[in-house]
Amino acid sequence: MKLNNLICMSIGLMAALSFGHANEPLSSGMRGNVFNSAYLSADSLEQIALPENSDDYDRSETKKSKMSITALPFGVYSEIFKWGVGAFVGIQGLSQENMSLYMGGLVSTNDTRYGFIQFREFYLPFFPRLYFEPDILGGYFGILKMYKDMPGMFPDAEARPGSNESDDEDYIEVSGSDQWYEFNIRYLLPIGHGKEKARFHPILKNGILVSGETGGTHWNPLKSGRTFIDMMPFYRKRISFATTGLEFALTHDNMDFFNNPTRGSYKKFALRRDWGALDSSAPWTVVETDWRWYLPLNELLFGYSQEDPSKPLPRVLALNFWTIQTLTWDAWHIDGTNPDGSPKVVYHRPPSYTGAYLGGRYRMRAFYEGRFNDRAAIYYGAEYRQIIKWNPFNSWSLTRKLKIQWLQLAAFGELGRVAPEWKLSTLHEDMKWSAGGGFRIMMNNLVLRVDAGVSREGLLTQMYVDHAF
Repeated sequence: MKLNNLICMSIGLMAALSFGHANEPLSSGMRGNVFNSAYLSADSLEQIALPENSDDYDRSETKKSKMSITALPFGVYSEIFKWGVGAFVGIQGLSQENMSLYMGGLVSTNDTRYGFIQFREFYLPFFPRLYFEPDILGGYFGILKMYKDMPGMFPDAEARPGSNESDDEDYIEVSGSDQWYEFNIRYLLPIGHGKEKARFHPILKNGILVSGETGGTHWNPLKSGRTFIDMMPFYRKRISFATTGLEFALTHDNMDFFNNPTRGSYKKFALRRDWGALDSSAPWTVVETDWRWYLPLNELLFGYSQEDPSKPLPRVLALNFWTIQTLTWDAWHIDGTNPDGSPKVVYHRPPSYTGAYLGGRYRMRAFYEGRFNDRAAIYYGAEYRQIIKWNPFNSWSLTRKLKIQWLQLAAFGELGRVAPEWKLSTLHEDMKWSAGGGFRIMMNNLVLRVDAGVSREGLLTQMYVDHAF
C-alpha cells in the first residue's frame, strides 16, 4: 500500500468535526452507516457511546442528545476517480427519534463530480414497522473504464471484454453523467428480535457492543435477528445505459451489531426486474442470494464466554457467499434496424454495472470496478478482523475530539468467477483470486476502510466506508 494513501486518509480524519445540538455530557454516536455503491446507507440502529474507561453500563445514567450533527471533510483515493476531496454531513435525530439525513459530495483529479442525499429511518408514527429510505445520487464521471463487449469486435463470446477469460486491457474509456435513484420500503416482521419491538438501541463502550444486540443469539429467524420484506423501486442511468425496475427481497439480519458485527449471520434472497419502462436499455430479470457469517474467535478458539469482562478485544472471522443468475439472458426482441439495414437485436440483459459482476469495493477487491461481468457469478470471501489496543488518536486532546474509538487490522482472501451459464462445475473452473490486507478505523460509530489487494493483474488500493461484508 502506498504511504501517501495512508497520509491522505489521515488528513481526511484530522479535518473531521463532530458536535451535537444538545449540550449533554454524552452525545449519541452516529448510527450504523454503510457506503453502498458510492453513497452512504444506514440501517435501523442508534448507538449510545459510553465515555472512555467507563465501567458504568446503565443506560438510565447515559443521556442521549436530541439531535447530533457530524461533518467530515475528507481526502480519498480510488482507481475509478483517482485522488479526490469532498465532504460528508450526517444529521441524526432529525424530526423523529431514529431518523437521519446524510448528504455529501466529492470532486477528483480526473474531473469526476458526485453528490448524494439520503434519508434513513423515516417511518409512520402509527405504523413503526414500515421504514422508508429514499436515496439520490448524481454526478459526472471524468474517465471510467467499462469492460463491455462491442458488437462485431469480439466474435469469440468466451473472450469478450468482461468475461472470465478476457484480458484486463479489453476495455473502453467513457465519460458522462450518472444518475441513481432508489426508494427502499422495508417491513419488519414480528418475529425474532422484531417480535416485541420495532426500535432498537444498542449500547457501545468505545465503539464495541456492550448490550442491546439486534441478533446473533440463535440461528432460528423465529428466535433471533430481524427479518425484513423489502420492495425497492430503482432507476439508474450511467452514460447511455439506463435501467428502471423493482427489487423484491427477503432479508434476515441476524448480526449482533450492524456496523461492526462480531457474531451472527446475514441472509438475503432477492429478485430484480426491469420491464423495459421509461428509457431502459432492455428488460431483464436476475435472482441472487447473499449469505454472511461472523464467528467470534475469542469464544470459539480461546474459550472465553460472551459475558467474560477479561476477554481480549474482538477477533472475528467473517465469511461471505454470494451468487447471482440472469434469468432472461437468452431472451431478445427486434427494436428497429441498424444503419446497415439489418435488424437491431436487443438482448434482455442488465447493464454491465449491475447484475452478475465482480471487481471493486466489495467483491474481488484487487480488481477494477466491474472488471468481470456475465450471465452468472459466484463469490467466496473470508476476512480476519482484530481490533487492537493501540490508538494514537487518544494521545492528544485535539485528536480525541475526532471520536476515533478503535483501530482494526484485517486480512482477506477471495475467490470468484463469472460465467455464461449458472452451472456449479463451470463456476468453479478457472476461478479468479484476490488477497490482501488493510485496516479499519471506527470514528464516531462510522467504519472507515483502507484495503490493498493483489491478484494476477497487479496491486489495487481501495479506500471506502464500512466493511466489504
